[in-house]
Amino acid sequence: MTIKYLLLFTVFALLLETCTNPTHFKSDVDTVKKPWTNLNFNNDPNNFQFGIMSDNTGGSRPGVFKNGVKRLNMLQPEFVMSVGDLIEGYSTDTAVIKKEWSEMNGIISGLQMPFFYLPGNHDITNKTMEKEWEKLYGRRYYSFVYKNTLFITLDTNDDDDYNLTRKQTDFVLNTLQKNGDVRWTFIFMHHPIWKYNTDGRFEKIENALKTRKYTVIAGHEHHYHQADRNGSNYYILSTTGAGSALRGNYAGEFDHISWVTMSNNGPVIANLRLDGILSHDISNDKTDKLANPLLDNASFKHVILCNKSDQLTNGTIYLSFKNPTDTDLDIHLNLFHHHQLRIEKPEITLHLIAGNNQIVEIPFTALKPIDYPSVDLLRLDWEMKYNHPDYPGFAMHGTYQMTIEPGKTEFTDREIPIFADRAKIGFVHPYTNLESIIRINNSAEEKYTAPLEISGSSKLSFYLKNEKDQYSATETREFKKTEFLNPVEVPNPTAGLNYKYYEGEWPSMPDYDKLTPKSEGIANNFAVRERALREDHWGIAYSGFISIDEENFYQFMLKADDAARLYIDNKVVVDENTMVKGANVGAAALKKGFHAIQIEYLEKIGEQRLRFYIKKSGTEDWVQTEANHLFH
Repeated sequence: MTIKYLLLFTVFALLLETCTNPTHFKSDVDTVKKPWTNLNFNNDPNNFQFGIMSDNTGGSRPGVFKNGVKRLNMLQPEFVMSVGDLIEGYSTDTAVIKKEWSEMNGIISGLQMPFFYLPGNHDITNKTMEKEWEKLYGRRYYSFVYKNTLFITLDTNDDDDYNLTRKQTDFVLNTLQKNGDVRWTFIFMHHPIWKYNTDGRFEKIENALKTRKYTVIAGHEHHYHQADRNGSNYYILSTTGAGSALRGNYAGEFDHISWVTMSNNGPVIANLRLDGILSHDISNDKTDKLANPLLDNASFKHVILCNKSDQLTNGTIYLSFKNPTDTDLDIHLNLFHHHQLRIEKPEITLHLIAGNNQIVEIPFTALKPIDYPSVDLLRLDWEMKYNHPDYPGFAMHGTYQMTIEPGKTEFTDREIPIFADRAKIGFVHPYTNLESIIRINNSAEEKYTAPLEISGSSKLSFYLKNEKDQYSATETREFKKTEFLNPVEVPNPTAGLNYKYYEGEWPSMPDYDKLTPKSEGIANNFAVRERALREDHWGIAYSGFISIDEENFYQFMLKADDAARLYIDNKVVVDENTMVKGANVGAAALKKGFHAIQIEYLEKIGEQRLRFYIKKSGTEDWVQTEANHLFH
C-alpha cells in the first residue's frame, strides 16, 4: 500500500510541477513560498488583440488619425478594424476621390499590421465613389474568421437612407448560418442602424444572432455610447480625428482607438484616448442621464429683458438651469468684465439639488445710454460639476457669449400653423417669475395665464415683462383655420405611384409639369437612386392617391436630400418653408376616402434620399409610408 500511495504522490507532484512551472518559465526560486501570485500566464494561443480606428472625417482635424496610427504601432495589435469615414468624399470627380484615397492610404500604410476597411457615408457618397471603392478594395461588405471568431463588416450606405439592401441582408444571414460554430461574432458597420428604420432587415439579422455570442460596433455619430441590447454590447465609437466638441469622457466626446482583447470569455474592450485609457462603458445609458442635462444647461437658453427704448440703459439676464438627475449639481458662472455695462452679479455659484430647477437673475446697467447694435458681446465663463461617487470628475466647462438686446422668445408650443376645428396655443417657458403678455389680433393686451383656445384664424403676439418695466422682444405667430378636403373617386386603384424622371441643373425645385421626362413608370418605393440615370442633377415627380381611413387632421413629413415638396389635392402641404424642429413638416384636414397626392424630389449633388411619413391627430408616432401603400 505504501508503494502504491508513493507512486500516486509522485505522479501528482509531477502534474503539479507541470501546471505551476510551464516549460516557457524557469526560475532559481526553490522555496515552498514563491515571490509571485501564480503562473497562470495570460498567453492562451487562442487569445488575440486588435484595434479599432473610428471616424476621421466630417470636420476632420489634421494629424489626429495619423497620431492614432503611431499609437497602434506602439501597442502592436494583431490587426486593426475601421468603422469608416476615412476620406472627405462627397465628390463625383474621380481625380479628387483618387487623391483623397492616396493621401489616406499613405497614412494607413504606416501601420505595421493589417488594416480592414469599411465604408462610411464620406467614403461612399454616390455611385462614382462606390465604383472607386470597388476598384481599390473589391468588396464593400465581407466577412472573415480569425481564431474561431467571425467578423462581418457591413456597408450601411447600401440603401438610400443608411440601410442594408435585401441582398446584403441575405449575405449576413447566410454568413451566420455557414459559421454557426464560432466562439464569438463581431458585426462592424458605420451607421448605428439599430437606431434607424431598416424595414425589418436589421431586425432579421438580430434575430439570427440571438442564439450566439456577439458584439456590434459602429461609428458615424462622433459620440461614444455603450448600450446593452438583446443581452449583447452595442457600441458607437467617438472619433479618431473627425469633428468633435471634445467635451469629455462622460459626454462621449474624445479622440480614441478601441483596444479589444479576445479571450475565452469573450471580448474585453478598453478605449485608449490618444492621451489616456478609458473603460469600455465610459459613456453609456447611465452617464447619458447625467451628461444630457449638462449639455442642455450649457446651451444657456436664456432671455434678456431691457428698458423700452431705442437705446439700452438697463436690463436683466434670466438663466434657467434644470437638474432632472438624482445627483446634486454645482454650477459656477463668471461674467467677464464688460467696458460698456455694469454687471451687478459678475460671479455666481449655484448648488442645484437633485430634481430641482433654478432661475438666475443677473441685473445690469449701461454706463451710458447706447444703441443696441453698438453693445459688445457679453462673455460668460462657466463650469458645471456633479459629485457622483461612481463618476469622479464628471464636469464640463466652457465659454458662452451673449448678445445684449431684448430677447427674441420662441416659446409658443404649437408647431403646425394650421388647424381644422379648434386649436390650443401655449406660451411655455421656465420663467415663472415673469409676466406673459398676449395680444390676439388687434385686441388689447392682457396677461396670459393658460393655454389659449382659438376657433378661427388668428394672429397672436407674446412678450415677457418684469416688475422693473423691462421687456423681451415680441414673438408673433399666425394660425390659420383650414377646411376639410373632400375625397375623390378613384376607379380600380392599384398599389404604387406613377413617377416621371427628369434631368437638369436647377438651383431650386423646378416646375416639372413644364419639363419633358427622360423616363417614367410605376414606383413601389421611394428608393430614388434606383430610378436615376446619372449621379447628380436630376429630379422625380411621383403622383397618385392616398387612401384615408378616417376623417382627421393629418401631419406629413418629408426627409430629403436635397429637397422635396408634397401636394395633397393640388395644395402645397410640405416644402422647404414648412420647417418644424429641422424637419419639413406640414398638415392637412382630410375626409375619409382617396385624395390626390404628388411628391416632387430634387437631387443636386451628393447623397440621394427621400422618405415620407404620416401621423394623424391624437397619435405620437410617425409612420413611414412607402409608395406601395399609395395608389395610382
